[in-house]
Amino acid sequence: MTLFTNGYVNLQTPKDFDPIPNKGDFVELSLVNPSIPMTIKFSTAPTAVGLPDIKNAMEEQFKSNPDINVETADFIAINDDIYYMVISSIKAEESEIRRNEFMFVKEDNLYSFEFVYPYADAELDDFYLNIIRSLDIKKAKYVLCDGGYKINEN
Repeated sequence: MTLFTNGYVNLQTPKDFDPIPNKGDFVELSLVNPSIPMTIKFSTAPTAVGLPDIKNAMEEQFKSNPDINVETADFIAINDDIYYMVISSIKAEESEIRRNEFMFVKEDNLYSFEFVYPYADAELDDFYLNIIRSLDIKKAKYVLCDGGYKINEN
């Protein structure tokens, strides 16, 4: 594994994964391994709400999209932190893909991991949990202010 750092967080990244261009305003890191095939996305976004509100918003989103089948969704402990986890399957034309999402809020920042691959595989559980466990937050990237946010430059 190699180390990803952006000055705000450090994160172990798995070998045999290549970086790909980030899509989205808050995406910090996107990786792909075409031989598995799997993509990994790590995002940081400012938030004024906690995990219960995020959970409620996501549940509403899932209800409105019949192509998403939620396998399980719950709060779980990883290291000493509480994450909201959503394991879902998404119908995509003639196939289904598996998406595992893990979200964590600290100091008004939402840290999100997304692992996408074309099948359910319990052996991958330790793989992606080890990546999440390696998250080392140095400082909050975003600071909420005046109804908005700014980059934390302290």
